[in-house]
Amino acid sequence: MILRRQWLFAIVVLLVGCRDAAAPDGQYLVGELVAADTPATGLHILQQASTAPALETYRVSFWACDGEASTVTLNYQPVAGESVGQPFLRFDIPKNALAMRADGMRMNRGDSVLVTLTIDPVTFAVEFQPSGMWFSKGVPARLTIWYENADPDLNGDGVTDAVDQLLEQQIAVWGRAANTRWVRLPSDNDTTFPSVSTLLYHFSEYAASW
Repeated sequence: MILRRQWLFAIVVLLVGCRDAAAPDGQYLVGELVAADTPATGLHILQQASTAPALETYRVSFWACDGEASTVTLNYQPVAGESVGQPFLRFDIPKNALAMRADGMRMNRGDSVLVTLTIDPVTFAVEFQPSGMWFSKGVPARLTIWYENADPDLNGDGVTDAVDQLLEQQIAVWGRAANTRWVRLPSDNDTTFPSVSTLLYHFSEYAASW
């Protein structure tokens, strides 16, 4: 019996060690722990409305440098009467936010990484690469998605009514890493200027959903 207990204790220690290795210094998963137990069965990713203009592009890349702030914005193509299209996405990386490369190596001041965002043409979902890139817990990145051009029939019942207005209050940013389930992230939802934003601690796939 004593040997069995010692064996079980060794397994627990090993599992804890593996968990800590996946999140160096135990600091990078904080932004998602609030939502870690949220089931993804109720995920409803917003859809682009049939009247929504096309985006300027569905893939954008830029160099992010440690020690420098960087921002990328993506708009819809302008329609009649507009010189600039409506906003769709803004991604902000503050100064000193880059913490770890996708290969697990620490970022040093002056190091740079090529960041690529790929947007789904039908839904409000975006994939960030390189997968496995981490940001600082104290200085995370921030993602904002505007959903004014989303299909207003949020529940897809063929009618836009008060139910959809209630569902709009539940819109948040959801995220998932490769081959994992979606989790709801702590988000700021501004329904007056329809947009939702959240802090990002690593690159993954993210979507505006209720």
